[in-house]
Amino acid sequence: MSRLISLCMRLAASLLGKDGNEWLQAMYAELDHVPANERLIWSLGCVMAALKRRFQSMRTGNLQISRGVLLLELLMCFLPITLGWWDAVFGQSGVLGLNQSVIEQHFLATPLDRIVLGMMIGAAIVGLAGPIGLFLTSRAAITGAGLKNRPLGIAMIGGVTIFIVASILLRTLFGPGAYAATPSFILLIGLLPALGIAHLMYLSRAETQAS
Repeated sequence: MSRLISLCMRLAASLLGKDGNEWLQAMYAELDHVPANERLIWSLGCVMAALKRRFQSMRTGNLQISRGVLLLELLMCFLPITLGWWDAVFGQSGVLGLNQSVIEQHFLATPLDRIVLGMMIGAAIVGLAGPIGLFLTSRAAITGAGLKNRPLGIAMIGGVTIFIVASILLRTLFGPGAYAATPSFILLIGLLPALGIAHLMYLSRAETQAS
């Protein structure tokens, strides 16, 4: 849990940049007074506040940040889901390793098994937001270009959102063994990719307004 809180605060720091040092110091000072069981939610709120501040500062369309900082921000958003996608596709229990015998033996016994199989296939599809996001990240770091294809961006955000909601429902209805919808899973596979995609879409919008 402490690692996730630290990750959120580092992400907030990178979003705020040097001009947001006072904000960041105030956040860290207040964090010490937040109850331990509420710190993760509070740190996620810091990320959202920092992201909102960054969007406001980018309305002129000139990015107002170095490409290096932009690269770091977006890598933090897309690397975890990319690693998850790689494991879901090429890992030891990835979908490419499935065959009819494995499916019949492990995934057709109960309705829950069928749902988990569907989630595995869904992870392989929805997880494409990771490598696509990394490609867009590389382009943004080099050229400053955002994501102009709004339907693609909306589809990526919608995909990760639906997948996370389905994971939470599975865990709620069937228990932790059904699907690992832990706070870290929700943050790394759902929230951060969605924020990264929204950031790229906003870059494109700001670029259009400036032109």
